[in-house]
Amino acid sequence: MRRSGFGKIFAAGAFLASLVVTILGSGIARAASEVDFFKGKTITYIVATKPGGGYDTNARLISKHMEKYLGATIVIKNVPGAGHIIGANQIYAAKPDGLTFGTFNTGLIYAQLVNQPGIKFDLRKFTWIGKASSEARVLVVSAKSPYRTFDDLKKTKEVKLGSSGVGSAAYNETLMISRAFGININIIAGYSGREDELAMRRGEIEGTIASYSSFERFVKEGEGRILLQIAAKKHPDLRNVPLILFLRRGMGSST
Repeated sequence: MRRSGFGKIFAAGAFLASLVVTILGSGIARAASEVDFFKGKTITYIVATKPGGGYDTNARLISKHMEKYLGATIVIKNVPGAGHIIGANQIYAAKPDGLTFGTFNTGLIYAQLVNQPGIKFDLRKFTWIGKASSEARVLVVSAKSPYRTFDDLKKTKEVKLGSSGVGSAAYNETLMISRAFGININIIAGYSGREDELAMRRGEIEGTIASYSSFERFVKEGEGRILLQIAAKKHPDLRNVPLILFLRRGMGSST
């Protein structure tokens, strides 16, 4: 079977998938023998974006713990481009020997559904292993921008928001917000890692949509403001920030 990670989800080959199932349901002895398979070996962890962002941070954190428990050496390989498609393609094309796994953006669900050019993978054939984190998504704008509330954003003639690539989660979420609230958003794609923070500082873009943890420090240092959160419920740090929920039959909103 093929291997992959997915958004905040990471995955490995069929052997590691078997390892997880075994630990949960088939006894310690068999699990121990499967862990032994990885001892002394090198595992490649593909991250479908540049160093410095949330995906890369999660991968490096996860790899430290996996090295400890598997007895393997894990090498992080950053493969950015095309809204995580290039990295996902590499994961899919890797030899199915349990020694390659990775992580990429959940927006690739939509990319595959619409047959976006460049896709060489099939998400249905990946082996899914686990989810690294689940957190609020936020719309953050530069502190230099004129926008202080989401209502300000709705009144503007045009706002420039960045995203990693066409078809990424941030790109799709930005489109949905634009159409749901009638905001004229100019989406500028192609930012990976921490490039969107630098772009806001330079004035190339006015904001972006990302996970809260990725921009928490940026906001607390006074470089940005959060105007909107997307989650099942309000984050404890963002009680005064409007909340919206993307639902199966449309969009729900709450203040």
